[in-house]
This record gives sequence, structure tokens and C-alpha cells, in this order.
Amino acid sequence: MIDPDAAACRRALWEMREIAAAASLEGSAMTDQEALRTLSAIAAWVEAETPLDGAACGAAIQLLVDLTDGVDIDALDDRQALDLFRRVRNGLET
Repeated sequence: MIDPDAAACRRALWEMREIAAAASLEGSAMTDQEALRTLSAIAAWVEAETPLDGAACGAAIQLLVDLTDGVDIDALDDRQALDLFRRVRNGLET
């Protein structure tokens, strides 16, 4: 039987990768800041609701939390948002 916490973490990571991919498309209606807010919220939820110790995706979630924790995403200019979004997207690819 699959551990429900590990399954929830993997499902959230899959969703986050889908969001990042959609936001990366040229002409996407989602801005980097919108994507960052969404990805940050999901990562924070996963960190709070599932134990990351044994979860296969725990390292990726923790990296995203670390990258976005305490960042005022709305205060980022376009360049800063793009740079942070790229770092988050790269973290999701691992």
C-alpha cells in the first residue's frame, strides 16, 4: 500500500510541475508572480500537512519553501520574479 502522505506529496509535486510548465509557455496568461504565489502556497501546504522525511519529493518541496519563504512576491519587479521563477522551476525538475 502506498503511504498517503508520500502520495499527496508526489501529487502536489506533479501539480506544481504542471503549473510551472504552463506558466513557462510563451503567451501564458499566468505571470511569473502568479505562478510563484501558487507554487509557494502549494509547497507551504505540503510542508505543513505531510511529513517530508520519508516522502520521495520532500527535498524538492523543501527547496521551494526555502526559495520562497519570506519573499514578498508582489514586491518583486519583473526581472526578480523571472529569476526566482526560474530557480523554482529548476528545483521542480530535480
